[in-house]
Amino acid sequence: MMNDIQMIPLGKLRLSEANVRKNDSNLFIEEFAASIEAKGLLQNLIVVPAKKRGLFDVTAGGRRLRALNLLLAAGKLAKEHTVACRVLDIDAAEQSELSLIENIIRLDMTPTDEIRAYKHFVGEGSDLDAIAKRFGRTRRFIEGRMRLADLADPIFTALEEGKITLDVAKAYATSPNHERQMLVWNELSNSWQGNQPDSIRRMITNSAIKSNSPIARLATEVEYLAAGGRIERDLFTDDASETWIDPEIAQRIAGEKLQTFAAEVAIGSGYAWVRPVLETRVPYSASEELHQVHLDPQPLSDEEQLLADQLLETISALEVEGENIDEDDDVAATDFQARWDAATAAYDAIHDKPPVIPDELKPNVGCFVTISADGTPVTDSGLYSDKPMQRRKAASPGGAEGNGEPADDNKPKPLSQKLVDELAVQRRDILAINLASNPAIALDYMIFAIADAGHTYGPQAHGTTIRAPSPSLYLANYPESPAHGLMADMRETLDTSWTEHDRTVDRFTAFSELDDDAKASWLSYCAARSLEASMGAPRKPGQSGAEPIDLHDHLASLMAINAASHWRPTAANYFDRVSKQALLAHINEVGGPTMAASFMGSKKGDLSASCERLFAGETIVAPEVKEAALAWVPDHMRFRALVQSEVRGEGEAEPENEGVAEIPDEHCGEAAPEPADEDEMSDDAVDEPELLDA
Repeated sequence: MMNDIQMIPLGKLRLSEANVRKNDSNLFIEEFAASIEAKGLLQNLIVVPAKKRGLFDVTAGGRRLRALNLLLAAGKLAKEHTVACRVLDIDAAEQSELSLIENIIRLDMTPTDEIRAYKHFVGEGSDLDAIAKRFGRTRRFIEGRMRLADLADPIFTALEEGKITLDVAKAYATSPNHERQMLVWNELSNSWQGNQPDSIRRMITNSAIKSNSPIARLATEVEYLAAGGRIERDLFTDDASETWIDPEIAQRIAGEKLQTFAAEVAIGSGYAWVRPVLETRVPYSASEELHQVHLDPQPLSDEEQLLADQLLETISALEVEGENIDEDDDVAATDFQARWDAATAAYDAIHDKPPVIPDELKPNVGCFVTISADGTPVTDSGLYSDKPMQRRKAASPGGAEGNGEPADDNKPKPLSQKLVDELAVQRRDILAINLASNPAIALDYMIFAIADAGHTYGPQAHGTTIRAPSPSLYLANYPESPAHGLMADMRETLDTSWTEHDRTVDRFTAFSELDDDAKASWLSYCAARSLEASMGAPRKPGQSGAEPIDLHDHLASLMAINAASHWRPTAANYFDRVSKQALLAHINEVGGPTMAASFMGSKKGDLSASCERLFAGETIVAPEVKEAALAWVPDHMRFRALVQSEVRGEGEAEPENEGVAEIPDEHCGEAAPEPADEDEMSDDAVDEPELLDA
């Protein structure tokens, strides 16, 4: 067959139906065309003679052909412009297989190679815009790669050797300061956080503040820059905020403004003291030695009370009116909401009066001023005294308090909150050491705290941090599956007699009296309910959501789970939600390239329906194809086979290839379905349906 390079006029080339690249064929096509215009076509096309004499079908190189045609349409190339093509004489199935190989099995330039290339052109005097045009990239992309060029040498070497990912390198490059980079590198590179970009970025910037933080907003950028402050921009995120790398300057400016505001509050309020704290709330360290004061607000005047009663009647009438509002009538709904907001705001304003401070307390009562989220100084609602106070009771006409007896100044003063907290911790430690010595009671306590959901505060709380709630799923609708239905059925088989009691102590007593099998069933169910969603395949760059979890794969191996027996792909739960190219690849996986090529001309909807029948075993095919189709699940549903560490004698070396091994399709387990396309997803998080209603 022909297999030589020929120069073929552009006007005689057309895209072959066997070319598998469809969905992303026009992405960045203008930039690609600009690159070809500047540097020429660097890679030949692969073509086959068309049925129409004199024409050629482009099997591999469809994007290059589109870019050339774009230049042709713009008048920058002529139809007679010749293009280097490798001419092959192969059938349709071989063309599809060749196109798959050309698009899937190829190695992109590494980031460090890109960085060196861009540095070379910068060194020759090219500006960033010219480099971006030459390589079909954006200026921001080139700026980001050039920032990576300024990584400290050990970090750049780790990126080049593949020891860290590109995202990790970007996190280190958030700051150009090598000293700060190496400080974080030396602390995290050998820990589990070493491959966590968010952890690295937090540590890189922990001595800085963001421009949208409350302190920065109070200080203002103009005053910060005027005082000598410096600003860095993170080129690797779309976050509009910037990093202020001289936080002490911003804190000084904001502190002076807050101090001025505190002085104004002290003059206008009459408090004994007003203390500024450069936080959005009063920290425990600022109030731990103080005593919180609870005072009644000022009584309403007759006029205020009359107005409040009228507003309350208005609000009650609005509540009745609101039940009949048509939510689809935007005008009516907006008008109603405006009237409701106005009435409730007026009612709250009347009752939002400062408290009455008795004369004997005025020398000791004060407040804090803090910063709101938008950077505005505000007065905290809490009042504190720097001296202990006894609980005040309503005074009787005779001048006595409560029951008419005079106050006893010799009564012991209440304990400080700090001392109470310390005693509580020491009491907890006494209980803990004894519970640790009684494993039977500890086991009952653990299972009960997990199973008895819903009581977390007050005397009826569980008094422990042990929890096993169902994790939240960021999906618009919970995906149905047979396994989820079986979990609901299992919940019905559990012994729930202990849940009928109202008091926590009574429920625990009844739970402790269950037999061991009943307790074990509750433990297994609750542990299963707590599982987070995970993938059987690594996430793609930029993809959020679930990711592989090694321990999930190990558990699946221990239980010999076969995912194909629990879940089958359908048009609704999978095939309608992936690309046509992916469907053809799946068919190729179980039936080979010839079968995949036979579906090449099918429309997406018809192909999806065909896949549903094929992978349900309802299509007449060869027995081995049917067997492979029934055992197939997507990569994201597969449980991986992890290579276990072998027991080695003393002095034996660790094997170099420990990690994840390939696993056949038939050894698959259940996991979260592949996430839907972004346009099918909701931004709102919804909790997994609660199965435990005890």
